[in-house]
Amino acid sequence: MATSLAVLGCGSDTVSEKPPVPPPSEDPAGLAPPEEPEGLSTCEGAGKVMAMSQIFLGDTKRDGTPDPTGGWKFYGYDLDGRASTKASVGLCKPRAGGSPAAVYPDGEEGRDNSFGKNILPVILGLSSDLSTQANQAISDGEFTIMLDMSTLGTSEDCNGLQAKLYGGADLGAPPKWDGTDQWPLLPELLNNDMDPTSAKIVFPKSYVVKNTWVSGTKGTVKLSLSISGFSITLDINSAVITVDLDADRNGGTNGTIAGVIETEALISEITKVAAAFDESFCDPMSPTLQSILNQIRQASDIMKNGSQDPAVECDGISIGLGFNAKAVQLGPVAPKGEPPPDPCAPMP
Repeated sequence: MATSLAVLGCGSDTVSEKPPVPPPSEDPAGLAPPEEPEGLSTCEGAGKVMAMSQIFLGDTKRDGTPDPTGGWKFYGYDLDGRASTKASVGLCKPRAGGSPAAVYPDGEEGRDNSFGKNILPVILGLSSDLSTQANQAISDGEFTIMLDMSTLGTSEDCNGLQAKLYGGADLGAPPKWDGTDQWPLLPELLNNDMDPTSAKIVFPKSYVVKNTWVSGTKGTVKLSLSISGFSITLDINSAVITVDLDADRNGGTNGTIAGVIETEALISEITKVAAAFDESFCDPMSPTLQSILNQIRQASDIMKNGSQDPAVECDGISIGLGFNAKAVQLGPVAPKGEPPPDPCAPMP
């Protein structure tokens, strides 16, 4: 069962979003991305392109040790400004009969990651070696995610850094990870597939604090989780990306992608690909399929804009992913890929 992960596209505002104001509560705040201090100088120097060399979906620790039940706790950030427990109040209401004891508790240091806690086990039930296959695909050069930091330089603290996010298409060979790999670009992430500089995903106000790069401006990042040739697109809203840069700027570790997936958008994506695993799922009213979709709705733990509202049901699912990175070069634009066949189409 082939499995991979790729970026398909995204958008980003050029104005930084203000973080949502949480309702009154007794919950302490959790782990947030490093803040941008006042008085930083502008980033200057040679640019770098960092490519994802490893991805962590939440079923392992950052060192790769399997931890299918607790790995998720160490990925993501505190998105709603509180470290929630099963006894928390002032949170949005669980959906579809979900239990507060199952939905509310955050990961370590208040990390919001209901995707890792509640959705990943469902996907692993369909593809148990998901993480292994995804990382093998990166090692084989089949895909990556790249951040082009135009004037990164070597300063430990600076701001005003424009960064662009690209998806890497098939490299055609395993990457050497020595800075010379010229990785082809997915055209789906470009505003103009004739112009490799026209990235749809732009972070115009990213910054570096103590050698940690922070995306700054929040936006929407679309990640595509491909299982058995069919893609589940994850629209990660209010997304923030960080990575700890090596001093020589030839790589990075402890990377994080954190944000919120709109629940019904994920339901729609799961419904599209479900028949790839069981032909009975071609019937959208299949009891088994409806049970899976109900599990997804029960994982809703936050509002889709990253806030909390105790007056309404949750309509978002928090997510946190991890990654490591290595320096590469941007290659040419790759041809557009062909969509997979429809598993529910009648036989010719």
